[in-house]
Amino acid sequence: MVRGLSLALVATTVIVSLSLVAGVHGEPCGDRIVNNTEKPICKGGSGTFLPAFNAYGEDNWSDGLKIFLYLAGLLWTFSGIGIITDVFMEAIEVITSKEKEVKLKDGRVVHVQVWNPTIANLSLMALGSSAPEIILSVIEVVAGNFFAGALGPSTIVGSAAFNLLVIFAVCSLAVPQGEVRRLEQYGVFIVTAIFSVFAYVWLIIILVVSSPNVVEVWEGVLTLLFFPMLLGLSFMADRGYFDFGKRHPASVDNVLRIDNDVEHGHQFHDPYEADTIIKRIARSNSMTMEDKVNLALAKKLKGERVSRAQFRIDATRKLVGSGGILPDYNKAKLQEALLRDDFFEAHKTKLAKKNFVGLESLQYSIGEGDGHVNVKILRTGDLSLPLTIEYYTEGDTATMGVDFEETKGVAEFSAGEEEKVIPIKIIDDDEEEDDEHFYFYIKNPSPEQYLIVPGRNRARITIIDDDHPGVVSLELSKFSCLENVGTIFLSVLRQNGSKGELKVNYATQDGTAHAPHDYEETKGTLVFEDGETEKVIAINIVDDEEYELDEHFFLTLEESEDVTFGEVTKCKITILNDDEVTTLADKVTALLNLNLDKFRIGGTDWKSQFVDALAWPEEGSGTFAIVMHLINIPWKIIAACLPPTLFLNGWVTFGSALIMIGIVTATIGDLASLMGCAMGLEDAVTAITFVALGTSLPDTFASMSATIASDTADAAITNVTGSNSVNVFLGLGLSWIIAAIYWPVVGKTDEWIATVPPCINAKYSNAVFWVPSGDLAFSVIIFSLCCIICLGTLVVRRYTVGAELGGAYAKPTAALFLTLWLMYILLSSLSTYEHISL
Repeated sequence: MVRGLSLALVATTVIVSLSLVAGVHGEPCGDRIVNNTEKPICKGGSGTFLPAFNAYGEDNWSDGLKIFLYLAGLLWTFSGIGIITDVFMEAIEVITSKEKEVKLKDGRVVHVQVWNPTIANLSLMALGSSAPEIILSVIEVVAGNFFAGALGPSTIVGSAAFNLLVIFAVCSLAVPQGEVRRLEQYGVFIVTAIFSVFAYVWLIIILVVSSPNVVEVWEGVLTLLFFPMLLGLSFMADRGYFDFGKRHPASVDNVLRIDNDVEHGHQFHDPYEADTIIKRIARSNSMTMEDKVNLALAKKLKGERVSRAQFRIDATRKLVGSGGILPDYNKAKLQEALLRDDFFEAHKTKLAKKNFVGLESLQYSIGEGDGHVNVKILRTGDLSLPLTIEYYTEGDTATMGVDFEETKGVAEFSAGEEEKVIPIKIIDDDEEEDDEHFYFYIKNPSPEQYLIVPGRNRARITIIDDDHPGVVSLELSKFSCLENVGTIFLSVLRQNGSKGELKVNYATQDGTAHAPHDYEETKGTLVFEDGETEKVIAINIVDDEEYELDEHFFLTLEESEDVTFGEVTKCKITILNDDEVTTLADKVTALLNLNLDKFRIGGTDWKSQFVDALAWPEEGSGTFAIVMHLINIPWKIIAACLPPTLFLNGWVTFGSALIMIGIVTATIGDLASLMGCAMGLEDAVTAITFVALGTSLPDTFASMSATIASDTADAAITNVTGSNSVNVFLGLGLSWIIAAIYWPVVGKTDEWIATVPPCINAKYSNAVFWVPSGDLAFSVIIFSLCCIICLGTLVVRRYTVGAELGGAYAKPTAALFLTLWLMYILLSSLSTYEHISL
């Protein structure tokens, strides 16, 4: 496999090198637009839809005003294209998730996916994420009277550079500390990686080698045909026909579930399934019911293949203030860490016969004046072996050398020794400051028989400021409990200081639950002594024999002149009816299925679409979500007008959304040209910067979510390499075929003769599709070289670090990729302005 990979990369490098040589000695005739007589779009010219106010003197507005208005409009339209594209992705998700029934020999009926996941990801999914770039290229050619433009092709190359270099850098940094993400479907990656380089090398061959500065019909057709070739080879790699991976039998790969009476594939069919997933979560006292549901849902979905469309839709909805459809994976990781802390003593019993080492606690709190904090490292298994393990501290909001002393070294366990205590000195000062935290890590246990307990390699240490009285607040704003729980305990926290005595009054208040029938009225005064940071309020819940719905009441901290309160002074306590519930798993099952309903994609009717479009952001979403929701309401209403996915299994939505994307994309093209013109930028520079970034931003956040949520790197990496290929094969293939066929049919018109260089006119007896290669060819060559370095780095990391993303050297890898992207932008821009050339 390594030999085949090396040969492929060497061959690709040779092709690029030959293209570079050809570029240096290529034909200069027609490689740039020399005499452009058209008015600039911001100086009285026109685009597809804009400018809209030329009749009112728009072309005479000041450049500063135009730049501000066009930039604001461009950013707003980027949000719109993201929202409309997500409707398109919903349709694709519904289409590609279609199932069929297959009857087995034993009489059982299984449900099998019609679409192979790899084919779905590289065809419709890639089309969905790249739709704006592809449609922009087609619209620019058609609206430009079938002449080549700079915006569409440059946007495709610029988006490819951003996707490959910036998204990979972001994903490398998104992997949680101490974890890695390794490609599982390596064969598919190799195929898409080679095609992602070849696609852009092919552009150089067309524009510089084969028919300089002209795209002929056969070249456009062949460009488009490379797309099904990519799909076929990727499918073969997925099936294991190459030596990159193991063969996966088709009879097993796409089977979703054995037939049952449940309509949806990932619903919890009975409480036993939920109980299996949350048997430890349900017993945790450190999480609310909502936290348990979030963690259980994350675990449930982690075991399934979450599609690229779902990650993309989740990312865009969060950006525009609509709330995500997937669980909060970052929050779930923290909840899981707390869960491990709850059950570590039980784990020690299970791990007693295995050689494990880990931190006793994952969270520490220490007063600033306490001097030091002791972190304990425990081990299990064969204690007769000596053990060494490295440890070190790393600052976060607390600064090393200012708030705590750097601590690093090697802990040495002697034979028979079970634990080690590492003291960390805390630096006290007289400044009033917020509570701060830093981290303590362990790594590299020796001998190799010892492994670190998963998730127990990092502890968070919070330094509590003790120089002022502090801020008092409830720990939780929401709390859920069962009716038969007996007594609940809610914490009141004193943060950002603990100096002196504080008295805080509290009381319960009725909601739909009433005292004393549903709970015992509770009120009183909490007294925080000097240095005390937490108090607990106990409230008794009344369990009766009556059938009741879920009810709630409130616990409130009462205002006091001597106390400064934090954000949470009121907690809503929901009493969950358990008269028909025998286990906690039943209740969580119901809550999980409500959340899974939100996870499912596709509108069922127009009414629900408009309700979702106008729905206010969820409580606690923050100011940003509210502002983005209000700004994007017009786009959400437009998206809600599109047909629901229930028509023809999503195909009606697919077509309608595609038309709408075309309209919005044409507007983006006009706004980008207007802004670039007002700023004095060429279209090619505007395309590789503003337009490429705007169209790729939702994919960036989707890839981050996929990296955090998945155990592998496939969802983040293969989508990028596949989409970059699709951009060329479909985006340029479609537009170039249209124009390459159009000109030989209509012949040499007066407009064509006036537009193309005389040397092109003299060389060809009939009209041809003229594509100036100068800026585009240079940009493609620079990108291809950056692409080879990037993909080569991923391959090297696989065989040195053990994974493509995360782990050792994650930050230097990200820095390398970002540097390559900045170099690409700089060199391409210098070429556009003719400061450098091939």
